[in-house]
Amino acid sequence: MTGEEIRAWRISRNLTHAKLGDWLGLTPQAVSKYEERGATKALALALAALDRGLKPWRATKEDFKAVEQHVRMRALRKGVLNDEKTN
Repeated sequence: MTGEEIRAWRISRNLTHAKLGDWLGLTPQAVSKYEERGATKALALALAALDRGLKPWRATKEDFKAVEQHVRMRALRKGVLNDEKTN
């Protein structure tokens, strides 16, 4: 996306730099920079997701706990598989 397209997208949805930045996890200055220079594919995808009604997401403590549990389970499975191979 070009910077001009990003600016048009933001203004047509009555969003300020601060509000869009908050949704994307960026500073208002970063939003302004994207409007000057254009966007990466990641930012364009994020804007498309917002446009389709996907709500902004922030990781919770439960999300981080789920990741820790996933890592532990993978380690346990890997250990079990390694033990089976050596027997």
